[in-house]
Amino acid sequence: DARLPLSHLCEPGRLPGDREIAPGLPASAWLARVGAWQRALAAAPPGDVALFHEDAAEFSAALFGAWQAGRTPWLPGDVLPATLRRLASHAPVRVGELPDALAAPAAGEAAGLTALDPAACRLVLYTSGSTGEPAAIGKTLDQLDREVAALEDAFGPRLGSAPVQGTVSHQHIYGLLFRVLWPLSAGRAFAPRRLAFNEQLAALGDSPLVLVASPAHLKRLPANQEWSRLAAGLRAVFSSGGPLPPDAALDVRRLWGQAAIEVFGSTETGGVAWRAPGGEQAPWQPLPGVSWRIEHGRLQLQSPHLGHAGWQPTQDRAEASPLGGFVLLG
Repeated sequence: DARLPLSHLCEPGRLPGDREIAPGLPASAWLARVGAWQRALAAAPPGDVALFHEDAAEFSAALFGAWQAGRTPWLPGDVLPATLRRLASHAPVRVGELPDALAAPAAGEAAGLTALDPAACRLVLYTSGSTGEPAAIGKTLDQLDREVAALEDAFGPRLGSAPVQGTVSHQHIYGLLFRVLWPLSAGRAFAPRRLAFNEQLAALGDSPLVLVASPAHLKRLPANQEWSRLAAGLRAVFSSGGPLPPDAALDVRRLWGQAAIEVFGSTETGGVAWRAPGGEQAPWQPLPGVSWRIEHGRLQLQSPHLGHAGWQPTQDRAEASPLGGFVLLG
């Protein structure tokens, strides 16, 4: 297994110094940024850390720097005043592109970095808030690492060493895992900036890449765009954060030459299951390590991505499929 556990990324000698973390950013320079953030946060006032940065490479260095400094990062999904007010009592220290944030430290050295305790390191994410107030959900580094292990187990061979591009924010669980933590662990470079426009996607050319997208983006693929070069290099396209409508799944298959891999999960449960429908209503297959059952018509889960070993009830109505896996009924 070439995958490096997240807790060992900053341990001296574990990351090859010339490994590319992001385009033009070798691991030696990334570790120096982690060390700079660790020292800045060690000297900052006490308390948890609010972390928001659009640049995924700098975000990841600040994230690991916070853990190295013994801090718990909170990841707001946006920088709206109401969000920042909600955060203030929990995470008084601000880092990144936030008002009154700690000044970004000058690059230093990676001296003093160690392996992390995966059970002690935590972060806090917010649910999407689609059903009311966004709820704060804590995750341990151990939970996140087990989730990355399941993704690499399920899809790693297909992706190879292809770099990762994305249209989704890493401030939420899906983007955090797929655009930042999984590539860091598995040795794939990731793009620091997310792509907002189809023109940017089409301009990526025919070199190998993995695309982390959302249904909102995949529903709007223009058929008149020249997609042949992107399709030639695309190793996989992932979609999560809501159901991918069958016509959008058909468009992806027709324009990009392969079925999108839909991933089903939530901030609370982590990743649960996947399918590659390509326009068909395919059943969901559990990710490695995830068990499921139907009780009174509702899905229950047992998973290493949960914070406990028991069965977790969900609000999702579901039934077992004769093809294996399960079908969601809303």
